[in-house]
Amino acid sequence: MPLDLAGLLRESLFDRVDSIVLTSATLAVGDDFAFLRDRLGLGEGFGRLKYEAVLPSPFDYGAQCLFAVPTDAPDPRADEAGHDEALATALVELAHAADGGMFALFTSHAALKRIAARARPAPAGRWPLLVQGEGQRDQLRRGCREAGSAILLGTDSFWEGVDVPGPALRVLVLAKLPFKAPTEPLTAARLERLAEQGLDGFMHYLVPRAALKLKQGFGRLIRSRRDAGVVVLMDQRIVSRRYGAMLQASLPPAQRVEGPWRTVHAAIETFFARHGIGTAA
Repeated sequence: MPLDLAGLLRESLFDRVDSIVLTSATLAVGDDFAFLRDRLGLGEGFGRLKYEAVLPSPFDYGAQCLFAVPTDAPDPRADEAGHDEALATALVELAHAADGGMFALFTSHAALKRIAARARPAPAGRWPLLVQGEGQRDQLRRGCREAGSAILLGTDSFWEGVDVPGPALRVLVLAKLPFKAPTEPLTAARLERLAEQGLDGFMHYLVPRAALKLKQGFGRLIRSRRDAGVVVLMDQRIVSRRYGAMLQASLPPAQRVEGPWRTVHAAIETFFARHGIGTAA
């Protein structure tokens, strides 16, 4: 598999077609298309790019969505067990507050399985637990819609292309920032190529790619003008690390709260009460 498709795309597509429109919710990192332009061969030396723009969302994220970051959640890399404990606790408390209706998205199957094992004691009749790997994606998505109070645990394929509008999805939990593993062979080769060019692979590849993936995951929650809900990111690196500003700039302009879990939880309950979400147990 080629490490760089830019030349092939230019030769086989962009140089052969008079006009092309590229549109998606996840083309830009913040308001910058540089990462995509370089990967598609539309950067330096390509003179036919006429127009690019980031258009406003049709949704009122400021009213419809709360984005929460618990700053006391342990670093998922430095303290895996502590992070698992904090995540499992958050899932249980959010399930009670919202009466289910949750997605929890993971970056690895191993993490998903660990949390699924912890979540098994939850009342199955009240909050059906749907776990990727225990059913087809469409089957799990359909089960989430039909139950209305299910808790769905998913990995990579659920970060994009999954549409559950309405009250069946009112809480989205992102277990950690979706960075590619630098040891994955293709990723490692791309990082090596960037290093040969004198570029920092973390800032020029891993961070922009994580920003786009994070935006894709965030986008699972608000799917219509009538939706309302909370996105909880259990990874405080987005507010504590230098690169966090780039990640935040790519997210929709939702209400935001960050602080210890108790502060975050109180803000979430207030948001739920304002929108009539849940039947707190």
